[in-house]
Amino acid sequence: MKRIKYLSNIALIAVMALSAASCNDFLTLYPQDRVVEENFWEDKNDLEGVRYGAYKQMASTLQQLIVWGDIRSDAYTLNPVYSSSQGSYYTYKKITEGLLDSTLTDYDWGSVYTTINYCNKVLSHGEEVLARDAQFTRTEWEQMKAEMTALRAFNYFYLLRAFKDIPYSNEVINSDEDTHAFAATPQLEVLDILISDVRQVAGKGRNRNVKLIDTRGLMTNTSIYALLAEMYLWRNALREGRGFSEDSLRMDADSVIYFGQKSLDYLAMQNQQLTSSAFDRPSNKTDDFGSGLTNAPLIKNEDMENDYNAQRSVTINSFNEIFQDEGNSDESIFELQFSQSDSRENKAVNHFWGHSNGTHFSSNLTAMQNALGAKADQDCRMWFSCQKYSTDMSREELEEGYVFKWMECYFTFYKGHLAVNAEDMSWHNWIFYRQTDVMLMMAEAYACLGELKKCKDIVDAIQKRNMLDQETGLSTTADNNKEKCIDLVMKERLIEFVGEGKRWFDLVRYAERFAGGHNPDPREPQYTDGADGVAKMVTNYLGKGAYSRLQQNLKNRIKNRYGLYCPIYYKELRANRYLIRQNPVWDRKKGIDTED
Repeated sequence: MKRIKYLSNIALIAVMALSAASCNDFLTLYPQDRVVEENFWEDKNDLEGVRYGAYKQMASTLQQLIVWGDIRSDAYTLNPVYSSSQGSYYTYKKITEGLLDSTLTDYDWGSVYTTINYCNKVLSHGEEVLARDAQFTRTEWEQMKAEMTALRAFNYFYLLRAFKDIPYSNEVINSDEDTHAFAATPQLEVLDILISDVRQVAGKGRNRNVKLIDTRGLMTNTSIYALLAEMYLWRNALREGRGFSEDSLRMDADSVIYFGQKSLDYLAMQNQQLTSSAFDRPSNKTDDFGSGLTNAPLIKNEDMENDYNAQRSVTINSFNEIFQDEGNSDESIFELQFSQSDSRENKAVNHFWGHSNGTHFSSNLTAMQNALGAKADQDCRMWFSCQKYSTDMSREELEEGYVFKWMECYFTFYKGHLAVNAEDMSWHNWIFYRQTDVMLMMAEAYACLGELKKCKDIVDAIQKRNMLDQETGLSTTADNNKEKCIDLVMKERLIEFVGEGKRWFDLVRYAERFAGGHNPDPREPQYTDGADGVAKMVTNYLGKGAYSRLQQNLKNRIKNRYGLYCPIYYKELRANRYLIRQNPVWDRKKGIDTED
């Protein structure tokens, strides 16, 4: 038997008896029989089951998405206490030191292509179900079509950020033989296709769903616009590093701001609809903290306005609402839903960022202190992003520790001393997009356009929300030039999204933006190879703090833009009959990546 994992061997999926409006549905597999498939697509429930199955499948890929998007970054250090329960410890050690290997199963992309194939199944059979099921309306189909088109693009977007040039097809895959014709498509070409696809369905999805978990857990107009904003931000960076025209760069940056604002507008509308319905919404006060953006209220940490040396416990409203209280906060745009009652467990959070010896990573305190400067001890995000588990009320200094965002925990702040109690918690939702993410996308775009005050106002607002006095941020100290403002955004994204699977992708985008280099690109000789951007990123971010001793090694190992991306799993190359070529930086010539 050939091993064709490229689109993951799912000949066809089908559903058990399903309720069409719940994320609690489970999938079963049909036999690999085309005749059975022809009899399957009968009514709306068949589409709904496969639709929900796409999200369930994506949840199974979460650990890989985190490996690709985050763990090579400057946000973490390996847990200094090795435990036998850390089964991936030495694998992650190799990855963080820039010694990537195509034999690592972390780089097997088959499961993500399975999610894409689920989306393609729904999109390819929607019209025939519409013709068969009188209860299925054109409006419902158009909304589902928008959702599945965006979810498919979202997964392809992960792949192109992780692997650069990728096999691309919107055709349904029913057998191994269907994968043999696929070669890799250049990254920018895929991105152009994704932007075009999603723009065609933008605004045609649902504004909200019947259930709150579906409103936050399925792709709505709010998350569709957020996805568009991020894809345009990436295209802006990729084009800038390749010397595209100023007009094209401005158009992309303008689009980030336009679609980012649309996402904020739809989120505000969504929250208003939820408040007007039967949902019990939080009563926390909000403030825009002078961001200059419309429809961008941030949850206010009211208890922190007072004297933080007082004899009391501090409640961080924003932390509780966004991460602790079952998720799906007013600032949430798109979350993968996990639930203890339905045994849908988020195992990735404890694997990477628990608070025991068995967890793999600690926070990089040095990197976060560099990002915040002298006010690091005044930012409440340091409490839940860089803490040791402790009940010691005499401890005054922050220590390099764990990311508590995904843990069930509470903090006690007493006369200037901090203690934390936490439990391992594997049922928290995983947040893909939230409001501050979109705001910082817009800030980066404003920096690229030279509108530096607007950039700094957004960053300053997010900092103010998290500072103990909630009156002053740090961004006013930034120099008035584009590069310094982008650096400001990069530092803010580090502290805001530590433990959320984003940081390595941010560093890749930064390196691509300032690509430079003197040698031609190995695959696209009309461009330079991006070596200057790699060196700049390593010097300014990756090589500081925990990886300072490896700075020159990291430059040599990453080498050019291809080193920013993952090696392709060697079995995929064989399965595809070598129409896909190995990433040239990671082609180690071990006899596993070539036919010899």
